[in-house]
Amino acid sequence: MTQRTQFDEELEQLKLHLVKMGDLVIDNIKHGLRSFLDMNVDLANEIIKKDKLVNDFEQSIEKECLRIILKEQPVAKDLRLITSVLKMITDLERIGDHAADISKITIFMEKTHQVFRVDEIIQITKASQTMIKKALESFVNLDMELAKEVIKDDDEVDGLFDEIKNIVADAIRNQNIDADYALYLMMVAKYLERISDHAVNIGEWVIFSITGGHNYNV
Repeated sequence: MTQRTQFDEELEQLKLHLVKMGDLVIDNIKHGLRSFLDMNVDLANEIIKKDKLVNDFEQSIEKECLRIILKEQPVAKDLRLITSVLKMITDLERIGDHAADISKITIFMEKTHQVFRVDEIIQITKASQTMIKKALESFVNLDMELAKEVIKDDDEVDGLFDEIKNIVADAIRNQNIDADYALYLMMVAKYLERISDHAVNIGEWVIFSITGGHNYNV
């Protein structure tokens, strides 16, 4: 095995570990929201505990990146790729934090019996999850067009967030929603909107890893 072949294999392993971290945070988002919608405290506690696994992934990948940099002393495109991974794991870790934050809200709201259903909260969750998946796929395949799609997709999430705000505001005016639940529902929606922002960041780092710059035409 040549030195370059071994280096390429190390980079592929790095991508694999990043995708595994991404899969974990996507799963945590899904179940974090489910814990809130169902007021399932046991599930919420499980997601909060799982956030440590996300943090462990971040530390492990960071060490792996630094080891490769010290051992291989990569330059140009290879160095950009590793630098991008270091940035991406920070965004993924923050996404994991937001999934845990949603679960913590479930615990705060454990005793509420006035759940107010908003279909858009499920839509915004699915949209955010899809953005993360596409961002990671764009990185693995070094697909700049797909990364640009992720950045465009943020408009859909922003639109859904605005819809949720309007629905909750109307419900408050008509006294159809408990005030505490309205507050926490908006907090959940905001966490999901922030998750999509972090997906955009990942997409932008994919573009950086390919072009060496952040200037692009979406």
